[in-house]
Amino acid sequence: LVSTPVFVHLGDLEVFANPPTWDGGYGPPPDPLPLPSPAGEGEETEKKEDTPPPRGHWNERLTHFQKLIFVKFFQEERLVPAAISFVAENLGKAFVESPAVGMATLYEDMSPATPLVFILSTGSDPMGNFQRFAKEKNYMTRFHAISLGQGQGPVAEKLIATATKTGDWIFLQNCHLAASWMLAMENLIKTFAAPGAEIHDDFRLFLSSMPAKAFPVSVLQNSVKVTNEPPKGIRTNMRRALTEMNPSFFEDHILQDTWRKLVFGLCFMHAVILERRKFGPLGWNIRYEFSESDRECALDNLKMFLADGVLPWDALTFITSEITYGGRVTDEWDQRCLRTLLKRFFAPYTLDPGYSYSPSGVYRCPDGEKVKQFKDYVEALPFNDSPEIFGMHENANITFQVQETNSLISTILDVQPRMATARGGKTSDEIVFELADSVLSRLPDSLNMDEAPESMFKTDSKGRKDSLTIVLLQEADRFNKLLRVIKNSMRTIKKAIKGLVVMSEELERVYTSFLNNQVPTLWASAAYPSMKGLGSWIKDLVLRIHFVDHWIHNGQPKSFWLSGFFFPQGFLTGTLQNHARKYNLPIDELSFEFEPYPAYRSQADFYNAATSQPAGKPLELDEQIEAVQDGVLVHGLFMDASSWDDENMVVVDAKPGEMNPPLPAVHMLPRQNYVPDAALYKCPLYKTAARAGVLSTTGHSTNFVVAFYIPASKPQAYWIGKGTALLCQVTD
Repeated sequence: LVSTPVFVHLGDLEVFANPPTWDGGYGPPPDPLPLPSPAGEGEETEKKEDTPPPRGHWNERLTHFQKLIFVKFFQEERLVPAAISFVAENLGKAFVESPAVGMATLYEDMSPATPLVFILSTGSDPMGNFQRFAKEKNYMTRFHAISLGQGQGPVAEKLIATATKTGDWIFLQNCHLAASWMLAMENLIKTFAAPGAEIHDDFRLFLSSMPAKAFPVSVLQNSVKVTNEPPKGIRTNMRRALTEMNPSFFEDHILQDTWRKLVFGLCFMHAVILERRKFGPLGWNIRYEFSESDRECALDNLKMFLADGVLPWDALTFITSEITYGGRVTDEWDQRCLRTLLKRFFAPYTLDPGYSYSPSGVYRCPDGEKVKQFKDYVEALPFNDSPEIFGMHENANITFQVQETNSLISTILDVQPRMATARGGKTSDEIVFELADSVLSRLPDSLNMDEAPESMFKTDSKGRKDSLTIVLLQEADRFNKLLRVIKNSMRTIKKAIKGLVVMSEELERVYTSFLNNQVPTLWASAAYPSMKGLGSWIKDLVLRIHFVDHWIHNGQPKSFWLSGFFFPQGFLTGTLQNHARKYNLPIDELSFEFEPYPAYRSQADFYNAATSQPAGKPLELDEQIEAVQDGVLVHGLFMDASSWDDENMVVVDAKPGEMNPPLPAVHMLPRQNYVPDAALYKCPLYKTAARAGVLSTTGHSTNFVVAFYIPASKPQAYWIGKGTALLCQVTD
């Protein structure tokens, strides 16, 4: 990697494993790759054992599929375009390009007995396209559409019975909402193809449904199927909004330019809200189903409130952020993000001349009086949206691309057959058996609290034990339950592979998960939240077990690994309770002040140091930090969509390609009636990068731990737009 550039080409894609150039400079290029000498008929080429393997020339030496593996290891965010190039080169471009299919083409494949099924996706609606086609065929007065739901089944049956005689068209929308009627619909459609069925030649049946298990398989097999993707990208969304808008609505208003800027800003905000979803948790913690009706409702409210030419900003802002869009938002941190986004596109200063929605000035509200001028501006917008319009860092695109890669890999694993390996390779049974042995050997049977020193259980003058000792007891109990589940399943699966016991359905799922490097559901349901693969998950579990075991045998550590707790909220409450008892303060008046500590601490380094020297001997890592008198010192947190400036001790923008840099240790100091400085960034801490969880009684997600107030180099709104947060663990 330091002697020559290492790269591969796949179609138009070029992927480097190292920089194309660097300050040290590469050495001379490797010798030309020798061509293999052709073997005569019936002869094999001889391999000379003393011939060293060729160096360099990876692009020529690797096959197309090996290049895919190369991309997966060195730049996994580019695997999807690499896979597209791979398919195009080996099978042809026809397999990667979606053909443009119009309603007229689909109609030719239909018949009175063959319905057309629109498979819906989020944000798509085929109704408009269907109505335009009906108008072309002079069927606007001869089609009947009904949205299925409770009690609509019998109504639909009557419409179909009539239409089969008159030759009308029937459109049954949202079939997934009428699961109980699907069997009746299946039997009804079967009668269309029955011998002797009397159906008008012009009769056609159209269906629309989200992917649903209740939808009849026979109907799918005997129908024309098409999926309708929603518009993607700012430009496409804005084009659709302006096209569907009545020109008089946009152009004729008492407020003139002010009105047009407000309408354009609302439409732009709607497009940004929709497109943020592609960034996953960086965009929204929960993937909300925002739709075109939200934009239309916001514009109707705007028209109603501005009918007299007066701008009631407070009312407009509240209704738009808290009701029209906020009514869908259930997560508190998403609500904060929504309010921040609204201020970029819908506020008094957005009406100022020269105001831009993005720092570069590319995204703005153009000047003009006619809707065509605004459409022309939209058509000139970049095809690929820059993260700046979303308020995000360039790394957000990498996050999105990695999600696409993971989705592709997961789909491939789901459809991959399980077969015994030939040519001396290990069979699936051998792989799983060895993994089970490895897991059993690396994990202890249990954590024994009886081995803890008596000093840990001392009580105060009121007979109360240290709250953190209670936390330790609870954590040890949770880990012991998890260890029992893991150990029992591993011992049983080894017996099942030997044929001593029956391989149950549950064990079969564990077996498949092992082959896919996934954490078995059986384990995950008894464990803490995690998004790691099986190998990383086991390593992480070993560190967690050691953290608790070291605490049991050596007392409280100088710095606590906050990420290592099953339930970190319990640890934080125990810390507040200890402080309340020490100073005789009401616990409900206590909250944390966060003081970044100028030192980094890795739990893996601590584990290596603790296991490589005799028990009881002070660790050099512990000597590098001072014990705190009040509160606790915590470490092991990671930053998402930002990084840490060690010199100025503030949050700064992440470096390109650096996804989750570590946060230094933090001193969490309980304070009574603490009011944080307004300049500090209120940064949520989550257990995993998924961020979303079950909504708890506190109003927060179960994935949320606590809000850190930390110094930052820029205002709150800047970091909120980027989705900046802290994580207990990364997804490697």
